[in-house]
Amino acid sequence: MSALVRDRITWLTYSQMALFAWFMYGLGATIAIVRDEQGTSRTLAGLHGTALAAAGIIAGLAAAGLIGSVGRGRLIQLTGLATTLCVLLYITPSGGYPVTMAAVFGVGLVGSLFIIALNAFLLEYHGPFGAAALTESNALASFIGLISPLVIGLCAATLLGWRAGMVVMIIGLVITVFLRGRSLTPTTTAPAAAEDRRGPMPKGFGWSMALVMCFLGSEFALVFWTPDLLRERGGFTAAAAAAALGAITAGMAIGRLMGSRLTVRFTTDTLLKSSTTIALVGFIITWAIPNAVVILIGLLITGLGLGVLWPFGLARAVAASGGRTNHAAARAGLATSVALATAPFALGFVADLTNLHIALLLVGAMLVAALFILQFRPVDVPVPQTAAGR
Repeated sequence: MSALVRDRITWLTYSQMALFAWFMYGLGATIAIVRDEQGTSRTLAGLHGTALAAAGIIAGLAAAGLIGSVGRGRLIQLTGLATTLCVLLYITPSGGYPVTMAAVFGVGLVGSLFIIALNAFLLEYHGPFGAAALTESNALASFIGLISPLVIGLCAATLLGWRAGMVVMIIGLVITVFLRGRSLTPTTTAPAAAEDRRGPMPKGFGWSMALVMCFLGSEFALVFWTPDLLRERGGFTAAAAAAALGAITAGMAIGRLMGSRLTVRFTTDTLLKSSTTIALVGFIITWAIPNAVVILIGLLITGLGLGVLWPFGLARAVAASGGRTNHAAARAGLATSVALATAPFALGFVADLTNLHIALLLVGAMLVAALFILQFRPVDVPVPQTAAGR
């Protein structure tokens, strides 16, 4: 393959990842509404996020074995359909707190398996252009992240109700699952023995996972606590602070769109170092200057840097896995859930002991740690050769 080929199966994969992002980004927009409907406390409502992360950890532990036994194509089909059923359960009008908790746990479990299998598919199917494909798919997911809460909010303000906004995702995912089928799997170029091999991952893989944890931890912590920072340091109202969070999402979408085109010119580690530095500079601007406009600019710059860290970090981990793509994608899925469960909580804990401004330094610390890993534990991921470059 001499270039990134966006064929039918690639676009279907992009669409499925974007539709899952519709639910994930839209979930935050629905939690407050669901809490009002159920009459529960913020603490109980917050446990939906805990359930999501806990289920994702289980999925990360089980994914590689399931892909090996069920088959990647079959697993994508089954978990895609199961995800739609769990989302349908979540929006059931008569569902109480136990129902929504079970539904979110279900999405976290089967949805994480779904995304892990799709990530592994893109990375293997597109070979040296896997990082570019993964970055493009994440760029589309980020744009969906801007649209989903808006559509759900508009539906909530009409007779349709907020649930209509989630129906869009359910219908779309069912259609793509049946269009894809289960036979559209890549012809692997990696030796079968690499995936079947048991035992510890190659030396250096652990550092790649630590790097992914730093990337995701900084992203989740910043996204979770930025609205409070905007209210305390920028003078935003609660509604304005929630809307201004879109500056990070927009930056991430732009960064991913640009990043996918840079993979044919620079090595993965070079791009990661540059992007991490950009994110760190943006964070310093956001953290240091208590001005609303400056904070928004800082958040946009931070998002530009953060955007490519996850897809490039995953591609780097796969390169360090010695051909064990399924195992690497599964471990990365596990890292995602662990980071989601721990990073925002750790920052909130430190904020209660000190204040939010000081606690946010943890984000900077994770980005600095990532730069140290990139500098002292490099991984050689060759730049893909395009037809024009040969």
